[in-house]
Amino acid sequence: MSTKNSPIHKLNAEAGEIARTLKRAERREPTLIPAATRDKPTIKVGIVMDDKVLSPEISWETIGGMTQDELARWIVDEMREIKHVRH
Repeated sequence: MSTKNSPIHKLNAEAGEIARTLKRAERREPTLIPAATRDKPTIKVGIVMDDKVLSPEISWETIGGMTQDELARWIVDEMREIKHVRH
């Protein structure tokens, strides 16, 4: 477990695992994510940290348009509470 102030390598490792799972689900490979979830336009991701629980929502289209590394960086930003303005 971690907090937003955890070392970046720890956050990167945790976010990398989440990103890997999401990309596998996006490709409809077997994961712990129920298959029916993939039929919805978005997924709400639960991220449990020592000091908080996050539940960001992201579309499958966005997941499909990101590499696994880009998705992991987005997750780290969520964990660190860095918000980006989308145009």
